[in-house]
Amino acid sequence: MSYDFTLRVAGESGEGVITIGETVGRLAAREGLNLITFRTFPAEIKGGPCMIQLRLSDQKVAYHGEKVDCLVTLNQAALDENIADLREDGVLLCEAECELPAEPSSRTVYQLPFDRLAVREIGSRISKNIVVLGALAHLLKIPKKRIEEFLTERFARKGQAILEHNRKALETGTRVAEAKVSPKNAFRFPKGTDQARMLITGNEAIALGATVAGMRYFFGYPITPASEIMEWLAAHLPKLGGKVLQTEDEISAICGVAGASWAGGRAMTATSGPGVSLMSETIGLLSIAEIPAVIVDSQRGGPSTGMPTKTEQSDLLLAVYGSHGDAPRLVIAPIEECLSMIGLAFDLAEKYQLPAIFLVDQALSARLETVDPAAAKRAPAAARLCADGGGVNNFARYRLGESAVSPAAIPGTPRCEHMVTGMEHDELGNFACDDETHTAMTVKRFRKLAAVESDPLSRGLSSQFGDSNADIGIVTWGSSAGPVEEAVKVAEQQGIAVRAIVPKILNPLPHEELRRFFQSVKKVIVPELNFVGQFASLLRSTYRIPTISLTKIKGVPLEPSEILSVIGETAASLSVRRTSRYGSAR
Repeated sequence: MSYDFTLRVAGESGEGVITIGETVGRLAAREGLNLITFRTFPAEIKGGPCMIQLRLSDQKVAYHGEKVDCLVTLNQAALDENIADLREDGVLLCEAECELPAEPSSRTVYQLPFDRLAVREIGSRISKNIVVLGALAHLLKIPKKRIEEFLTERFARKGQAILEHNRKALETGTRVAEAKVSPKNAFRFPKGTDQARMLITGNEAIALGATVAGMRYFFGYPITPASEIMEWLAAHLPKLGGKVLQTEDEISAICGVAGASWAGGRAMTATSGPGVSLMSETIGLLSIAEIPAVIVDSQRGGPSTGMPTKTEQSDLLLAVYGSHGDAPRLVIAPIEECLSMIGLAFDLAEKYQLPAIFLVDQALSARLETVDPAAAKRAPAAARLCADGGGVNNFARYRLGESAVSPAAIPGTPRCEHMVTGMEHDELGNFACDDETHTAMTVKRFRKLAAVESDPLSRGLSSQFGDSNADIGIVTWGSSAGPVEEAVKVAEQQGIAVRAIVPKILNPLPHEELRRFFQSVKKVIVPELNFVGQFASLLRSTYRIPTISLTKIKGVPLEPSEILSVIGETAASLSVRRTSRYGSAR
C-alpha cells in the first residue's frame, strides 16, 4: 500500500509554526520520501496567522493536498480557521486551552498543554514549538535519534546551552505525548528509497539553478516573495567568483543587469509585480538593444502593494506585454522544475539576445519540495553568438540577414565598435527613425520569437496528462498545474474523461501543441489565480476559441474540488459518455 500523508501546522507568526513543519519535512526527505508543501504568512509587521502544510508520499506528488490527515494548532484562532480542512477520520493535536467545535465528530482529538509546559518546565514560551515537535514526533513515530540529530545540526552552532534547552523541550513534549497520545500506524514514516532527496524552496531552486547555468552577476532590491533568492545568492555566489549587489531600487537593479550582460556576463534580477512595473522601461531597452537578461517575477496578490505574502497569477499580461512599444521578450513559467527551467531561461535569452521573464508565484517560491540532486548538474546548452574580432570596421551589430540573431560584440573586441542606445537604429547602431528602418528592425526582433518556437530547446515544453480521447480539455499554467492534475485523476475515477495541457513557455506560446490540443476537445476549461482570467483571455485572442474561465483570488492555490466541480458541470452540459473498467454508460 502506498503512503500518502498530509499534515498541517497552524498558529501565530512567531510561535515557530514553520520550524515545526520544516523539521518534519527535512526528516522525511532524509528518509527518501517525496514531499511538497504550501506555506502562508501574515503581511502585518506585528504578526498574524500562519500555517504550513506538508504532503508526504512514497510516490511523486504534484499538489500539497486538500484535506489534511493530521492538524496541529497552537491557538484557538488557528483551530477555528483550519478545522474544516481536517478529514473526518483525521487527528487533531491542539493546545489544551482550545475550545473544540460543538458538533459531533469522528476525529481523534488530543489536547496537550504546550504553552504551560514551555513556560513552567522549560522556562521559555519560545520553546513551545519544540515541545509541540516532540509530541508530533511521538504521534508520527519518528525515531527520536533522527530528531536529536537534526536539533544538533540546527542549534549546536548557537552554543551548548541553547542545544540542551531545545533537547529538554523536545523530551518534555515526547514524554507528555507518550502518556496521552496513541500513535497511528498509518501515520508512521515508511521506509523510503535509499537515496535521500534534496529539499529546497522554489526560490532556493531558482538561485541554485541560475548559478549552475553560469549566472555570475545578480542585482536586486528586496521584495516579498522573491527576497530569498538574493539572500541565497549573497551567501553562495561570491564563493564562485560571482557578484551580488543590493541596489537602491528596482530600476537600478535592472540597469545593473543590462550593463553586466552587455559586458558579456550572465546576469539576473528577482522581483515581484511592483518591481516588474518599475523595470518595464529597461526591459524595452534590453529588447531593442538585443541584450540578454533574466528577470524572475515571483507573483503576489495585487494591485499595488496588494497582498505581499499571498499567492496570485496576475502578472501574466504584464510579463507578456508590459512595455511601451512593441518589445518582444520570452516568458517562461515552470510547473515545479525551477532548478532546471531557470537554466533554460538563460540558454534561450543568451541564444536569442532577448530578455526572459521567469514567472513563478508565492506558492511556488515559498514551498519546500524534494528534488533529484542530479538536476543541479545541468550544464548550459546554448551560448551567445559573438563576433570574434576578425572583421572590418563598420561592424554591423544589428545586421539584417537570414537569421534574426546577429553577432554581438563584447566591449573591447577589435574592429567591432558600434553604437548601443535605446533609440531605433540601423544595422550599425546609428540612430534612424525612418519608417523603413523601424519596420525592418521590428520584424527582426519579433522573428526571434518564431525561431524560439521551433528551437529544439523549447520543443515539448508542455506537460500533458489525462485521457487523450477526452472531449473536455483543461489548459493552465504555473503552480495551478498541481491541483489540475489531482482533479483530472479524481474525474477519471468518477468516469469522466478529461485531458490537460500545461505549457511552460507562455511567450511565444507553443502554437503547434496547443492547436492540436484545441482541435481534439470540445470544451476548454482554464483555471488560474487572477480575477479577469488573463490566460483565458490570451488563449481566446490568439486561437479564436471559447473558454470556460475558472478564476480565484483568495491568496491561496486552487483546490482540486473547485476544478472538479467545473469539470462535472461541463460534462453534464456535453452529456459526456462516462466510462468505467466494466464498460460505458451515458
